[in-house]
Parts: sequence; structure tokens; C-alpha cells
Amino acid sequence: MTKSAPVEYVKVCNTFGPGFFYIPGTDTCIRVGGRARFEYQYSGPLKSANADKSSYRALGRLQVDARTNTEWGALRTFVRFEIASRTGGWPLRSGTAERTAQAFFATGVDTFGRAQKYVEVDKAFIQFAGLTAGRFGSFYDFYGHELELIGSTTSSDVQSTNGIAYTAKLGNGFSATVSVEDPTFRRQPIYASTNTGAIITGGKYYANVGASFDPVTGLPTSYASVDSAQRLNVPDFVGVLRQDGSWGSAQLSGALHQVSLGNFGAIGTAGAYATPVRPDAAWGYAVQAGVKFNLPFIAKGDQLWLQAAYGKGAMSYTGVSAMLGGDTFTGQNLGRFTVNTVDGYVNAFGDIKLSTSWTLTAAFLHYWTPTVRQAVFASYGQLEYGAGARSAVGPLYAGLGGSLIPANLAFTPQQTVNYNNSSALRDWSIFNVGTNLVWSPVKNLDIGAEVNFAQVNIANGRVTDQNKNVSYRINGVNYAKTTNTDYVWQGRIRIQRDF
Repeated sequence: MTKSAPVEYVKVCNTFGPGFFYIPGTDTCIRVGGRARFEYQYSGPLKSANADKSSYRALGRLQVDARTNTEWGALRTFVRFEIASRTGGWPLRSGTAERTAQAFFATGVDTFGRAQKYVEVDKAFIQFAGLTAGRFGSFYDFYGHELELIGSTTSSDVQSTNGIAYTAKLGNGFSATVSVEDPTFRRQPIYASTNTGAIITGGKYYANVGASFDPVTGLPTSYASVDSAQRLNVPDFVGVLRQDGSWGSAQLSGALHQVSLGNFGAIGTAGAYATPVRPDAAWGYAVQAGVKFNLPFIAKGDQLWLQAAYGKGAMSYTGVSAMLGGDTFTGQNLGRFTVNTVDGYVNAFGDIKLSTSWTLTAAFLHYWTPTVRQAVFASYGQLEYGAGARSAVGPLYAGLGGSLIPANLAFTPQQTVNYNNSSALRDWSIFNVGTNLVWSPVKNLDIGAEVNFAQVNIANGRVTDQNKNVSYRINGVNYAKTTNTDYVWQGRIRIQRDF
């Protein structure tokens, strides 16, 4: 009689923590996990006719963590997929996700731009002997909206980027990391100065650059349009110094980000054409410092986060546009006016001028009971374009009566009014504050609600209020209602189960 093969039973693996078991016939331990989440959001006032005040999202997550002990330490492979169905307005439905090829949307009359399917390889990396390679969260980030239901504060939070990094353990909780990361997921656009300000056929933005100049005034007499979409030439370089201990964590981060543009396209009609100078690439940078304090003397699990960031030509690293979004768009709008969320602009002389931004973020978490916790968070950020950004010898602005600035830079009365009330390349600031309350009746189940308020302010001057379709005419010139501030509040609920 033939003896049957022995049955291989699943064996618990205690080496790497709870939830791991050995893959039968191997020395590799694996843990399978995931998440299911429902979210609803209501936003106001959002008076624009195109605004959706209600948003919904159902999200599923599946992840696998496989680890093997080797003579070099643990060899780890981690893969996570996220799949979601999202409807309504921002930010639960993300136009950024569509523009970065992470999502697709329905095309029906009542669903176009509102219903979206989202499929994302959120993580896929290998870790071995200090090396991390694949798709991972940016090593630059620290707080990263840790205590918020939906990212609202001005904080850098690139959850997924492609790259390779090396981390050295220095002892006493200190570590140092150098990382080479894909700049695609950090990219903000360069201001598009076409007369329409819209996307040109083929998905390109154009910035106008002087091609010939008046020998007396030095002003442009003709121009050419350069494709201002950033090119994928070199990676971003990130360096991090970090300490972790029982008291909490502290991190100092730095990053270099190149801004590199494309070739020339359309030729201007003002005067004779001469070959302009192609804009050189410019290097942006960012620095960030953050600290997290564990506060068990108040209540077990209590935390305080403090973070500050500064960037030039690298606004996604400061997170100043986090509440607004804006990846691959030149501007974002809460309803009353548009602010430019761009890394910079190209002036009439072919120079890339980079924007500067800085942010401050604070968040506090308190456990009222072991199952009820509350977070309070706030942030402030500013973005500046520098002197001369709005000067007549700079970009050729949109909204000037449907025509380009003439070669002699002499505005008509209507163009002067439109120019003075334009929000193009104006400095601005944003303030956020919010709180949430989460109940966890059983382990890994969260039922929570959150309220958030954000206000955007134009730093100097006033701009056309797009929500007030009221204008009056004086001496043949149209004047519109103006404002210098806009705001939004949002209420959210979330039910989430992790396993």
C-alpha cells in the first residue's frame, strides 16, 4: 500500500510580530491584510453652479507583507493595492488622480467629472540590508496628515512615489537616509501665460517668451511660445536625518527638485520673429523640520506633532497647496477666485523664476477613553512669486479682453481693469483648522466625524469675485465686484475596518 504524503499545516511565525505565518514549504513568513472604508463629505458654501456639495467614497485595500530572515537581516517584500469608487466633488473625487493616470471617470451627462474609479499600486517595494527599492511613501515626509481623516492641513504627503533609498542605522535611535525619487509625483506646473490660459491641443501649456526686443526700451517686440510642461530629466534627491525613541520622533529633511521645460511651439505675430533663448533648467529645493512628542502622562496614546517647511520651486514639498490640490494644473479655485498653485513662471527674457512657499503645521491627539479619541489640527502657509512676477514685461496674462498684450505693452482701458483685477501670479496665503472625533468600539474598527475650515487670502490687492455675476459699465469699461478672501468648510464621516 502506498503511503500518503504528509499534510503541511499552516505554521504561525512569531519572528516578525502578530499575524504572520510561514508559507508552506518555505522559510518565508507572510501576513495578509487590508481595509474597507466608507466616507461622506459635505462642503459649503461653494456657491458656484459647478460645485458638488456632497461627495462619497468607498475604498478597498489589499496588502501582502512577506519577510525572510537572512544573514544580512530581514528580506522584506511589501505590496499594497487600493481600489475605490468615488463620486461628487473635491477632494473625495480627485482630478489629480485622473491627470496622474491613477483613475478614470464616467462620461454620462449627469456623471461626467463626478463618478470616478480609482485603481492604485499604492506600495510595491523590497527592503534588504538598509536598501528600499520600488514604490513607497516619500522619505521626505514626516507628519503627512497623520491625525486627519482627509488631508486638510498644509503638509507634504506623497504616499506613493517610485525610487530607491538607503537607510543607515547610527545608534541611539538615529538614522540617516538618502533617497532618489521619481519627480512626477512631486510636480507642480509652471504658469501658462497664453492669452486663454487653457490647455492647448495635445495637453500642453505654453508660456510666452520674447523672441526679439526693442534696442531702446529693451521690451519684447515679438515672442515665441515655449511648452511649459515639466520634463522628466533627473530624479529628485532627498536626504533625511531622523531620531526615534520612547519620547517620540524628530526629523530633518531636505530635497532638490529640477524644473525643466520643453521646446518652442507657436510663433507670436507681433513683429519679426527671431530665435529666442530656450529657458535653462532651474533647481528648486525644500527643507523641513518636524517633531512628534508622545504624551502618555496626559493619556495613553496622546501625541503632539509640530512641523515647519520652506521651499523654492518645490511647493509640493511644503504642502502649501494640500487643501487645494493642484498637481498638473496651473490654478485652483474654492469658488470666488483662482490662485496659482505653480512652481514658478517663465518671464519675457526666458528666465525661469521659481515661487517660494513656507508652511507651519500643528496637530494634537487625545484619548478621552481607551476607545474614544479626538484630534485637533491647524496650519498656515504662504506662497510668493517675488517682485516683478506681474510686471508687464513678464508673462502675457490671460483675461485681457481676449487678446494678447500688444507689442508696445500699452493696455486698453478694459485690459487695464482686467489686469488689475486678475489673480494671475498673485501672492496668497491659506489657513486651515479642524477637529475630528473617532470611536473604536472594537479593535481595528473606526467610526469618526471631522469638521474642517480653510480660508485663502490674496496677499495684496483685490481680484474679480467669480461668484458675483454683477458688473457695471463706466465710460465704456466693464467693472466687476472684487474680493480678497475665500473660504470653505467641510463636514466628513468615516467608517473603517482594518484587518
